[in-house]
Amino acid sequence: MEKILSNKNDAYQLIKGVNKITLLTHYRPDGDGISACAALENFLLKLEKQVETIFPNNPEFIFKRLPKKFHLNTHKQIPDLLIALDTANYERLYFPKEFKGLPLINIDHHISNSIKGNFNFIDANTSSTCEILFDLIKSWDYSLIDKYMAECLLFGILYDSMVFHTQSTYPSTLRISAELMELGADLYKLKTELISDKDPKIINLWGQILSNIKISKSGKAAWAKITQDDLKKNNLTISSLIGFNNFLSQISGVEYTLLFYQTESGQTKVSLRSKTEDVNKLAAPFGGGGHKNAAGILSNEPIDSLIEKITSNL
Repeated sequence: MEKILSNKNDAYQLIKGVNKITLLTHYRPDGDGISACAALENFLLKLEKQVETIFPNNPEFIFKRLPKKFHLNTHKQIPDLLIALDTANYERLYFPKEFKGLPLINIDHHISNSIKGNFNFIDANTSSTCEILFDLIKSWDYSLIDKYMAECLLFGILYDSMVFHTQSTYPSTLRISAELMELGADLYKLKTELISDKDPKIINLWGQILSNIKISKSGKAAWAKITQDDLKKNNLTISSLIGFNNFLSQISGVEYTLLFYQTESGQTKVSLRSKTEDVNKLAAPFGGGGHKNAAGILSNEPIDSLIEKITSNL
């Protein structure tokens, strides 16, 4: 689905009519999902709601702006309403049997979204869930948007658009970003926080990775592999790879870029980017998905085996 937009006012009436609200986002939550939860929590607290956020597991990176009240893979309340953010399917959510049948609002920007909420706000032609959320909150009560919420929302947009580098950067993305700046969000500070304040050890790691870049026989694909050993040798975490795939995409003539890395739990995660081709279709046979020009895969397959399977025909 590219776009499904329910009635904004009806969704807001549902929110105002309940007390306990639980926010959900996806496995290994990222900068867009977490920022959306933090911004929406702040909005709901101003409406005097009881709010908690559930992450299925630890965030992908440690972010400065987290929901004030969140739990990992457990819940402390039976909510009157669920709001799912930045998640394409139920399998990536914490969704116990107690949640089945509860009213649900679904807010997302993935073209592969299959969640069926009572209200659905899905728009694949946006940079991020934070962009959609800003449009919703603006229509619900613009006066409640403060500097903190503006920072959360702009950070989520910057994270998913790679600071306006991806093809999912639309005119609306820039207009909304400008409005968030007018509401107090500091674009330069947030951009620096995300990609530009790198430890020298990170630059050294990037150099090591770049020296082992692989290019397909067709010349259309480039990929890199990072293991937990690579990170431990440099005393770094996976957060040191923020922005690397965007840098890799600058190789002339390359259509696809793929970043393969091992998670702490031993799984293999793949970040896929393209200039014009549909990487969502490339990711789908391996249980992944996302957008036309940016997608991801999380697999139990060993990293070298998965590299061979995905890149063999590129």
